[in-house]
Amino acid sequence: MRALIDRHLTRPADAARPKLIDLGCGTGALLRECAHAFDVAGMDTHEAAIEACARDGLDVRFGTLPDAVPFEPGSADVVVLSDVLEHVEEDHASAGAAAALLRPGGLLVCTVPAHPWMWTARDELHHHKRRYTRPAYERVFEHAGLEPVLVSWYNTTLFPLMGAFRLAKRVLPAGRAGPDVTPLPGPVNALLRTLFAIESSRLVRGPLPFGASLISVHRCCG
Repeated sequence: MRALIDRHLTRPADAARPKLIDLGCGTGALLRECAHAFDVAGMDTHEAAIEACARDGLDVRFGTLPDAVPFEPGSADVVVLSDVLEHVEEDHASAGAAAALLRPGGLLVCTVPAHPWMWTARDELHHHKRRYTRPAYERVFEHAGLEPVLVSWYNTTLFPLMGAFRLAKRVLPAGRAGPDVTPLPGPVNALLRTLFAIESSRLVRGPLPFGASLISVHRCCG
């Protein structure tokens, strides 16, 4: 996300620090990542996450999409919805509410899980309402007053393995019994981080051909 923001954001002409709002920010990882270059603020529905952010001095407020967003319209240069839309009932209206926070030329950066056929108990554990096809995802933004800059798959490198694993979880009785959440050894996580970093550097140059998730950058038309 940082790479895509840096690639596509036009900085304010008055040289002021741009404002970034993360809707559904959790415990604030992206806000910390961006705080050196942006004025950052966030929104979440979980009091424990808000309290964790407050301990680090982050401006994170309680709010919900689409009707209770605690920020002024037209106040942000970047708005982030990182794996948020799949959690809300009204995803089209929520995308519109996020877009309304943008100044002209601002960016909405969004990610969602893809492929309804990959649905497993893990989606239920995370309180997902849906996984998206690409056409359904693109329709979410049709009436939000935005122009697409980039719509791409991601989680590309590991998609064949993830797809096979998810299908097995759906078919096998033991797989249907519970979520697939298991801590991984440190070296395995290090390898996965390396693969993901390589994929990220490729994504800033253009869309990827397939993947387990979708990512987009849209610009506010005015």
